[in-house]
Amino acid sequence: MAKQYAIIVGGGTGTRMGSEVPKQFLPLNGLPVLMHTLAAFANCTACPTLVLVLNSSLIGEWNQLCKKHDFTISHTIIAGGPTRFHSVLNGLQHIKNDLSEDKQGYIAVHDGVRPLISKKIIDEGFAKVSQLNTSFVTAIPSKDSIRIRIEGSQTTSALDRTRVFLVQTPQFFPANILLEAYDQSYKEQFTDDASVVEQFGYPIGIIQGDTRNIKITFPEDLLLAEIMMKA
Repeated sequence: MAKQYAIIVGGGTGTRMGSEVPKQFLPLNGLPVLMHTLAAFANCTACPTLVLVLNSSLIGEWNQLCKKHDFTISHTIIAGGPTRFHSVLNGLQHIKNDLSEDKQGYIAVHDGVRPLISKKIIDEGFAKVSQLNTSFVTAIPSKDSIRIRIEGSQTTSALDRTRVFLVQTPQFFPANILLEAYDQSYKEQFTDDASVVEQFGYPIGIIQGDTRNIKITFPEDLLLAEIMMKA
């Protein structure tokens, strides 16, 4: 049976939060944000092997938090790199060593600061990637009108918002495809894992996302997450 993995990317220092505490360690409903994220994957039906990628300077603090909160969900900690791309690459190197030679398996990549991800989306993503053996991103349709700046001009042009999707994580990939795509050199336009895979020539499908699946970036995001968890 093909193995399933989730790379949880928690390597940032969270400077935009205006807090000395990294955003993934900030308390949310009594636990650090990152613990909620790991618990969502550990408690879903797919139950993937968890690989947590952290900034090397934060690993000691994370271990202390796990002891403090008696957090016993099994996960492997990998030191992150200078960019998100390199952090995911480090996580993939660990998974590569665990896979069989044919690299049969499925990998989800998720932002550690999206703690409200639903078990339904995780299970649906792993089910689709394994059934269809192609890559998928979690995304929601745009509710707003969309305009783009015309290159070399101060004017803008409207886009058909029915064709525009706001991408979230997790993103799901056959292991062999993701490993192959991450063999290429880093480019600034790699804003997520799907862009890396697409650059290598593979198609990307969409799984319906969730407006509750917010990314904790600013202080108000943490307040919103608290409200949604208690609702």
